[in-house]
Amino acid sequence: MKIALLTNEIPPIVYGGVATWILNFLDMFKDDPDIEVIPVFLAHLDEPPTDFPERYPGIRIIHGPQDIEKTFQDIDITVNNLWVAFDTTKAIKDRYPEKRMISVCHSLIKMEHLTNLGGDATKSFYEQEITFQYSDAVVLISRAELGHYTSFGYDKYDAEPVVIYNSYTPKLDEIDWRPNYSLNDIGYIGRHVPRKRPDLPILAVERSNRDDVRVFNMGVDYRGETGNPFWEEMGRKHPKQLVIIPFSSNKETVHFYWNSVGANCITGVYEPFGYTMCETLDRRVPAIVQDIDGPKEICELVMDSVFEYHVDKDFEKDIENFKEAVVRFWDTHPDDRASMANHARTALDGFRPEVIKEEWKKVFSSSEIRAKGQYSLSEIEKRKKQAQQDKGEQLY
Repeated sequence: MKIALLTNEIPPIVYGGVATWILNFLDMFKDDPDIEVIPVFLAHLDEPPTDFPERYPGIRIIHGPQDIEKTFQDIDITVNNLWVAFDTTKAIKDRYPEKRMISVCHSLIKMEHLTNLGGDATKSFYEQEITFQYSDAVVLISRAELGHYTSFGYDKYDAEPVVIYNSYTPKLDEIDWRPNYSLNDIGYIGRHVPRKRPDLPILAVERSNRDDVRVFNMGVDYRGETGNPFWEEMGRKHPKQLVIIPFSSNKETVHFYWNSVGANCITGVYEPFGYTMCETLDRRVPAIVQDIDGPKEICELVMDSVFEYHVDKDFEKDIENFKEAVVRFWDTHPDDRASMANHARTALDGFRPEVIKEEWKKVFSSSEIRAKGQYSLSEIEKRKKQAQQDKGEQLY
């Protein structure tokens, strides 16, 4: 079986977490006797480097709908990772309606738009909605994402929604590194967008009146024309307690961060999955984690071994809730922190590639095609039941 892995980002062309997912997917099916994964790169915004064929043997390059026929003629299934350039997705399905199109939703762009307070980058979420309409199946990366998907009415499209978590390969199975469980300092590492609320840790520490605790914040981006006025002001306001580490992929800088914190903070009002959650567990670092979305699902079997806080849309209440979780962490003995972190790490077993790969094989083995304007038997039954339910509700 030949699988086209369609994407517009693959290292060194990286816009976000999708590039990591692409590499993990390629590794997951490497040397599989039954499934050949062929990366297909859409040169939508960036032309591929000349060494792409050496980096990714067998990669195919397309520039738009005009390249569809030749590129996909021998493909059995397309795993689509695009939410822009929907004309390409449409062209593939129009030319090869008999071939399955499985679109991976790495995040719901409409949710990103709502929780990031709008913005040019996400206002075109309708493009993702069009992509869903031309798909035979849509893979959501958490049960919470399926809930959001349904709340927007996307389940009314013909595409079958399926939940498959992202895979995560633990990096520290055989490495002896351990954090300093005596540290009370806490940290945040990751993107700085409104939905992630990266300022919660410093604001909670400020409210706690603990002058002896530092907050390490890594990932602040100063590359804009005006720098980063918000975090520059935060740094001036908390010169002794807030340690700001600019965005960096330097390994030594990353190691400095993890060696400096006693707990890592997973904050925000929307998180589809949570690679940072996985890395925190992998490193056996105590986690202060939100009670929603992907991070909650990752930890659901080890909730007694993380410090959970209740997410509130009201920012002031959210600070208070988060502060209470931080205080619980401070009140926990270092030996108990270590025991909790070691147990919490077992949550990763359900996300290892060999587990997630089997879920993908189930989707690949399905022969259900949802050509535009046609419904599968399961879809027809679902719509019948919904109609009966609606009719019953009208009687009352």
